Amino acid sequence: IDIAQHFHVVDSFDVPRLTYDYHRKAFTKVSEPPSLLASPREKGNMFCERLNIIRQRLLRNESFCASSAQMSDNDTYLKITPIKSLIGHDRGHFLLFGMLTQLEEGKIFLEDEDANIELDLSNCLYGEGLFTDNSFVIADGVYGEDHIFHVEEIGFPPPESREVTDSVFPHVDFTGLPQPLIENHILKLEETSHNDVFFVIVSDVWLDQPKVMNALRRMFEGYDSTKVPLAFILMGNFTKRPFSFSSNESAQYRDNFSILGDMIASFPTLATHSYFVFVPGMHDPWGGNTLPQPPIPDSFTSRIKQKVRKAIFTTNPCRIRYCTQDIVIFREDLLSRLWRNVLLNPQLGTVSEPEKHLIRTIIDQGHLSPLAMSARPIYWAYDHALRLYPLPQTLILADQCANYGATYGGTHCINPGSFPNSDFTWTTYFPASCTSEK
Repeated sequence: IDIAQHFHVVDSFDVPRLTYDYHRKAFTKVSEPPSLLASPREKGNMFCERLNIIRQRLLRNESFCASSAQMSDNDTYLKITPIKSLIGHDRGHFLLFGMLTQLEEGKIFLEDEDANIELDLSNCLYGEGLFTDNSFVIADGVYGEDHIFHVEEIGFPPPESREVTDSVFPHVDFTGLPQPLIENHILKLEETSHNDVFFVIVSDVWLDQPKVMNALRRMFEGYDSTKVPLAFILMGNFTKRPFSFSSNESAQYRDNFSILGDMIASFPTLATHSYFVFVPGMHDPWGGNTLPQPPIPDSFTSRIKQKVRKAIFTTNPCRIRYCTQDIVIFREDLLSRLWRNVLLNPQLGTVSEPEKHLIRTIIDQGHLSPLAMSARPIYWAYDHALRLYPLPQTLILADQCANYGATYGGTHCINPGSFPNSDFTWTTYFPASCTSEK
């Protein structure tokens, strides 16, 4: 089997739009094509879809699922109570699930699809994670006579491993790629046996900086003379300064990519055999401030596509399917953005590494941007492209913070760090073992 034939890039605008039917317990494909200028109804549907997907996985968790043997003993599992059922049950102890939101200035509410309730978080216990507006939580506490829910403990819903999701929805196509003609277990054997296959991941490739270009050339020289990567994943920003829409700057931006194309072409082995995947950053043209971000326009990249046979310009975020493995790539300064918008101060006393709080939040929420629309706008009809369900085997969160590689919930999370700001370091990823190296 030619491994290179089983490498596919899926941009966000091609991800199939699936909706979860709570009554049929199944995913169905939405026939109506999504639109960038969606109707207001889509905004409400977006949050309902997030709630339904997290709730169905939560109720399948052994801690929240009552088996037939447990039906007679209510203490053996945790029962989620709908918010509307609290009416008339003052001083009762309940477990609620919903979305944190600020419906009034200075007050935090918990909201599900039918109702909302004000929360008192002054004395609650909580652990690892970044609790932001529009994040989904489980709250344990007492419904007071003041009609406020006094939270004793709050936390994120536990994640569901990829294996469990695949066993529950074995025939659901979450990526929209054509099914391979080779059986899945054979592809898996090929994937794990090719220990020499690896990806090179670089973030903040500032093409307008001579030092960055020199470092890229040294990196290409090293790989051209030793082992050739299956793919180079190069992420923006591709310019140090934010792109401004002037004729001079547009010409310079286009010339920077032409120079990079000439540089890659000077290493024929890499230019012929390696994929080059380009993911834009916020400073790149036509990106805007809304997710998903479209690819860099062809007018800037035509020269490099002529020089490099396997150059792929895609969206932010995007997905890669390699054999049986799903890899999600997202270029965003996510840690600082989440940290600025927390409703509860992070517990740095128990977990001092900020990246662990970030990873826990993203995996548990099953979404790349669990933030209020005012903090990070999203095209409502394309919110499905930012879901992490089922969980990918690998998640690349390209951020400004330090380089890391950690596994949580069965997903290996990678941050290559900023290439120019980290003394020109990058990350190599080995899909056979789902491991990474700095």
